[in-house]
Amino acid sequence: MRVLVLGGTGYIGSHVVKQLAAKGHEVTIVHRGRSGKALTEGVAGLVFDRRDLSEHVPQLRKIAPEVVIDMIPRTAQEAWSISKAMSGVASRLIVISSIDVYRAYNRLRKAEPGSPDATPLKENAPLREQLYPYRGVAVDALHTAYEYEKILVERLAQSEVELQSTILRLPVVYGPKDPQVRVFDYLRRMDDGRKTILLGKQQSKWQLTRGYVDDVASAVVLASEDQSSGNHVYNIGEQDSLSELEWVKQIGQAAGWSGEVITLEDESLPKHLSQDYDWRQHLTIDTDSFRSTFNWKETTPRDKALALTVAWQRENPPESIDLDKFDYEAEDEVQESKLKLASAKG
Repeated sequence: MRVLVLGGTGYIGSHVVKQLAAKGHEVTIVHRGRSGKALTEGVAGLVFDRRDLSEHVPQLRKIAPEVVIDMIPRTAQEAWSISKAMSGVASRLIVISSIDVYRAYNRLRKAEPGSPDATPLKENAPLREQLYPYRGVAVDALHTAYEYEKILVERLAQSEVELQSTILRLPVVYGPKDPQVRVFDYLRRMDDGRKTILLGKQQSKWQLTRGYVDDVASAVVLASEDQSSGNHVYNIGEQDSLSELEWVKQIGQAAGWSGEVITLEDESLPKHLSQDYDWRQHLTIDTDSFRSTFNWKETTPRDKALALTVAWQRENPPESIDLDKFDYEAEDEVQESKLKLASAKG
């Protein structure tokens, strides 16, 4: 099978490309040539920025891919460009989306009113009513975050008559080389010898669907090999989502940490640990549809996945660290106040 991958050198995309090549598919990737890494053996590369995609349409159509995997569609313009370029050439477009399309995401962030949505979220769960969730962090109107909107990406992909689409809504993906270093804040505390880690009581109960990068990549590969007709939407992620408390404890086990997680009333947390979320709104998704359709399941046990993630993170700390997030003096003061209060009551 001839496969074109946009974003094939990135965090998840590199795993997708490696697995496709291992299965004998003919893979071409579009990349900007900035990673400095050699391509997987047998994989061809086209070097250009996807913003210039319209200039390379004849070249892409000449490759005649049967399937196109777009790992990094962020804006409506990006989605429209690849759909139009491949319409009438490829038989299927795999679009990597996110669970941030669901209304529950905005209710967690207190960006949309209403009581928490029921979870786990199925593919037909309500989507966000407010578009462009990250405009508040965009530097200006030219910044990608300003126009980022996976809901519009999905709609455009599904509207293309001559190109069938499969939308994959990914969870929070962790693993080695995670650009968002999702285990770092907890791991740093553990490696700094902290005997306790503080969580708010509501946050400690909050549940989130995650996925290990290798396993998520395998789901993308399976979807690309699908020969069925029609457009599809699937949730991808772990089946047994953890609470934040369980997540911290499992990181601790992987790190060899023997400390204790202490829960406090959320309003009692130090300012640098307090987050203005509605922790009653879980962000878990139902992945049964994809699992049953493709007979998919994880192949990497979570303890091994976290051990690999922790080992990589220890060897590759972030280049810049916000030290304000690690105000241990403030954390100790809160714990001492709690102990004094408990002693006075006792």
